[in-house]
Amino acid sequence: MKTIIIDGRAIANEIREELSHTTSDLIAKNIIPRMAVLHIGEDPASLSYTKSIKKISSKLNIEVDIYMIEETTNDVHVIKEIKRLNDDKKIHGILIQEPIPSSFNREDILLSISPFKDIDCMNPINLGRVMRGEFPFAPSTPLGVLKVLEQENIDVEEKHVVIVGRSTIVGKPLANLLLIKGKGGNATVTVCHSKTRNLPFFTKMADVVVVAVGRPKLIKGDMLQQGAVVIDVGINDVIDKDGKHRLVGDVDFDSVIGIASYVTPVPGGVGPVTTLMLLSNLITAATRKV
Repeated sequence: MKTIIIDGRAIANEIREELSHTTSDLIAKNIIPRMAVLHIGEDPASLSYTKSIKKISSKLNIEVDIYMIEETTNDVHVIKEIKRLNDDKKIHGILIQEPIPSSFNREDILLSISPFKDIDCMNPINLGRVMRGEFPFAPSTPLGVLKVLEQENIDVEEKHVVIVGRSTIVGKPLANLLLIKGKGGNATVTVCHSKTRNLPFFTKMADVVVVAVGRPKLIKGDMLQQGAVVIDVGINDVIDKDGKHRLVGDVDFDSVIGIASYVTPVPGGVGPVTTLMLLSNLITAATRKV
């Protein structure tokens, strides 16, 4: 079987072109989409992601304000800053970069974000709305997965989708989005995780496998049925035999070639699309009159 390697960068370029028209229309109305990104501490991966967001945003005339918060501060200071941004009419979206250090109360911080500015759906209120199928925003990574499937004309209706991973930022919200009645939904969904017994039993039954568990090369070709669609959301920094760092996914890419009908690579798969979906959420927030 020929395996089609999905080009996430090409899909992201198409989305960027669409968003550029929308931002141009907003700017003509004196509305400049603007987001605030808060870093608590200096996690290298999240800082790198913010630089990527800022670079892409500049091409769309989207403003990104970065707030660095010392890890030695406290919840009260962070929540005070978030409430100030909630009240700032020039700020349309707020993103708290993960990971939030364990010394902070993550739940209180996320609850303090206005649901109308919560562009990555981190506030539990918005996560609840995703479950109901009534939401202003959904998390950008699940939206990125759905966008990839849509762009490749992969219809999940009446299909069995197995999600490996149960996080609140990918696995759980993605399951709810796939269950929604209507376009892009109507799938039968199974959610597996680190405690699932005999994982291959479930993945071999799947028409579509989405992996977001953070375990390098977990999914092998012999764990799939012939023709399965494989969407790899995992990003893992591993050290190869030469001592060099490289990024790999949760899927053993080489072993699924010839078995999967479609597969996303890492890097260059879901990642670039996810960033554009975050910016799409920001633009949606900028157009809302709240």
